[in-house]
This record gives sequence, structure tokens and C-alpha cells, in this order.
Amino acid sequence: MPRLLLAAVPFPATARAVSGTAPGDGPGEGAAEALTRLARALRDAGHEVVHAGQGVDDGLVVAAAVQEDVEVVVLLAPASYDAGELAARLAGEDPSDGAETTVLVVATTDEQPAQVVRRVAAGTAVAVADDTPGDPLGGG
Repeated sequence: MPRLLLAAVPFPATARAVSGTAPGDGPGEGAAEALTRLARALRDAGHEVVHAGQGVDDGLVVAAAVQEDVEVVVLLAPASYDAGELAARLAGEDPSDGAETTVLVVATTDEQPAQVVRRVAAGTAVAVADDTPGDPLGGG
């Protein structure tokens, strides 16, 4: 199983304006609970999970991915998050050193942990259709 880095980018203030709370402000409300659910699901699937935390920026994600020598970065982000720059920075690692490319998987709090686990196992950042009932990452 690949070693992976799990992190969450900051969620925009609009999340607070719409719901009255920001992700992570209460039970079932956000990123903190979603990270916990996702970390548990990934560990249960046999992955070694390095937890980078909540509210981290792209620079920290790239630095941690290099330092921890991970194969996959799982990033919890709002649906509006543009992962293009982060993906480019992760792909910018020196391929001549024999290291494999770091795969970026972006998840939202609306996704079920099982969906993300399957995407990680498949080694792809492409969304997988899933009709499996269960709790979404956000618990709602």
C-alpha cells in the first residue's frame, strides 16, 4: 500500500456565511471531522497515513510530501478549490532521481471515505462514480 500525506486546505469564509459555521466548527460540520473519517478509512484499507493537518497551504503540502517521501497526497478541499498549481508543483519534483510521480487526489467533504479510498487504490485523481450508501466525509 502506498504511503500517503493527508491534509486540508483552508475553507473559504463563504462556508461560514452560508451555514453560520465554518468547516470544523461543530459536529458533522466540516474539515476536522472529515479528516478524521478519511484518515481512519485509509488506515483501515492498509495505507500508512502521514497527517499534515487542517488549514495548510500548498507550499506546506509540497514540502511535507517531499520530506515524508509519499506516493500520494490526499487533499481535503472545498469543491471550488483549483488544484492545478499544486498538481504542477508536485509533478515538478525531479524525475531524474528515480522517484515515482506523486499522485494528487482531491476530496471534498461531500464524498464518502470509501470513494476516496478506491481512488487512492486506483492511483488516480479522477472521480469515481459511486452509489454506495453511507456517511459522506462531512457526516451530513
